[in-house]
Amino acid sequence: MRRVLIAVMCAMLSVLTACSSAPKPQAAPPTERQSLDRSARLAFAQGQYAQAATLYEAALEQALAEDAPGAIVDTRFNLALCQTYLGQYESALTQVAQAEAERARRGLPGDPELQLLTGTIHYRAGEPGRAQEILDGLLQQRDVTGATRAKAHFVAGLIAADGSASGPLRQHMLALQTDAGGNVQADRFELEGRLAGIEGDFDRALGLLDQVVILRGTERDYRGMVRALASAGAIAQQDGRLQAAGSYLLRAGRSAAQRGEPEARDWLVRAQTLGVQTRDDALTTEATSILNSLGD
Repeated sequence: MRRVLIAVMCAMLSVLTACSSAPKPQAAPPTERQSLDRSARLAFAQGQYAQAATLYEAALEQALAEDAPGAIVDTRFNLALCQTYLGQYESALTQVAQAEAERARRGLPGDPELQLLTGTIHYRAGEPGRAQEILDGLLQQRDVTGATRAKAHFVAGLIAADGSASGPLRQHMLALQTDAGGNVQADRFELEGRLAGIEGDFDRALGLLDQVVILRGTERDYRGMVRALASAGAIAQQDGRLQAAGSYLLRAGRSAAQRGEPEARDWLVRAQTLGVQTRDDALTTEATSILNSLGD
């Protein structure tokens, strides 16, 4: 999504200047809002979602004080994304609704990414029906850009996979561009892996999801990485590979716990249970230790 820089980059601009004794113009110092926004992006890129949310809240106050409509919409979007990662779904939906209202009252053009985020939040909140309704409406729009359309197909594919609906899952999987690289390739592999799991081809499913884990990690998409690990854990458990399932779930929960993601505890509890069942003392001990560190 255009508003959140997952990898924070520093760009150097080279400027050709004529030989002159005139001093070079000084760049204007960043405003307080710009400084807060930069810090928030860095925190998000490092997986510090609670810190990023706090910084975006402060940046939003500045945007409201400036009455800057574009900044208000963008900052509400980013704050909602952080809140989604923290499991604060109601707050996230409130921010998106207020961003949409600001866009409408200020006469700004339509924003499909707000619609995509709304559908994603409903999916994460355990409301797949509402999420699917929103995504279907988004995919029917002709002016949606390729990246946003591809991500909508991906989330809709996850919804289909969760419901073991192989037909719709296959349709969304095929809708992703086969010649695109990066994140789209990882999305396609993840849907292919989920489909293989539904069809009982467990070796292929786990192989594809292992590739997804590597791709997501390389892209620093750690949320996507742990989702693939958790899916692999469920598929391995379905196939009776209990020790492998426990390992996948431990890795998912361990990583998610570092960023305060709400699913971390459930994955760790499942890993702990599988560790006991398979008499894997090391797995049980590590899962138990992390759970104890999380507290109540």
